[in-house]
Amino acid sequence: MSGSSFVRGSAGIVRGAAALGLSLSMAWGVGAARGQEPDSVQAIHEDFANQFRQLEKTRLDRLGRLAARQDPAAAAATYEELFRLAISANLFREAEPAASTVIRVGSPSHATSALAHLVKIVAEADRGAFEESLAALKVAVENAAQDGVAGLQSEEIIGITDAYYQRLVHADQIPVALKAFKFCAERAQRPVVKEFLAERLRRLEAVGKPAPAIRGTDLDGRPFDLAALKGKVVLVEFWASWCLPTEAQVEQFQQAIDARKDKDLVVVGINLDTLQGEGLKPETILPNVRRFLLDHNVRWPTLINGKGEKDYAAAFGVVDIPASVLIGKDGNIVQLDLVRQNLGPVLDRELAR
Repeated sequence: MSGSSFVRGSAGIVRGAAALGLSLSMAWGVGAARGQEPDSVQAIHEDFANQFRQLEKTRLDRLGRLAARQDPAAAAATYEELFRLAISANLFREAEPAASTVIRVGSPSHATSALAHLVKIVAEADRGAFEESLAALKVAVENAAQDGVAGLQSEEIIGITDAYYQRLVHADQIPVALKAFKFCAERAQRPVVKEFLAERLRRLEAVGKPAPAIRGTDLDGRPFDLAALKGKVVLVEFWASWCLPTEAQVEQFQQAIDARKDKDLVVVGINLDTLQGEGLKPETILPNVRRFLLDHNVRWPTLINGKGEKDYAAAFGVVDIPASVLIGKDGNIVQLDLVRQNLGPVLDRELAR
């Protein structure tokens, strides 16, 4: 997403999820109930995130009302500010009324018009209007080819596209996501955007195909072989000790396991701390990894991402975190990047097969 930091390692580009701030943590966390004192550091962070989110909604509303009173040139600048704030705060649905207004009445600014169309596309996906969002995406891409998107930075385009990807994947709309990203990849002009789209396409195209091998030794010295788990549902979590949203994800995964103790469900963690910076040796990162596992009472096997056949992140096409892959009983990949909203239903669906 826009504003992310990047860490290069043997698996390519790993986006530092700790820098994603509020949007990813809110995807996993639930803030403290009103009037109830938070009982953990994580709960305090989540409570603050919810309060900050409400302030951002108020700011977007006030900017929209201001733009409605302004002349076209001034309104274009205000709407552009509104859309950029909405994108950075992951508040696409809240910005949809303003986007609809700009699309309806037009704007003298190509950048403002492009942002309005992109915000509306993601907002439509948020509302479950997936086919409509795909149709709107095709129109927006064709218009961009004619008018250009000189006012938008590549990182902004990637951030918005990533938000759209997340909506589709979390809603189990893999076919729509494949159509959307193939269409965009064929028409993208900027190299960094083309690379991002290609990375996402590789992950999407892996769904329905056999999962790559995971074979090695976990941190407790026990052998692990994914191939030996045929007949079970396997949830693979890619994480790093420096990734803040990982903390909430671990808690959600552990709750999912506890609720399905008697089911054929296995979780395995792949730690990516070695990919930070220019690449760190396993012995350097082990203290932090073990401390994280102990602090969060992680009870599933964890392997360290390595090189060659042990570069599991590269094999699964993982380029940002937190990320997860769900493997069905037949050994094929069935879902990507599970979050709190769809974790339980998707697990139950696959366990019932």
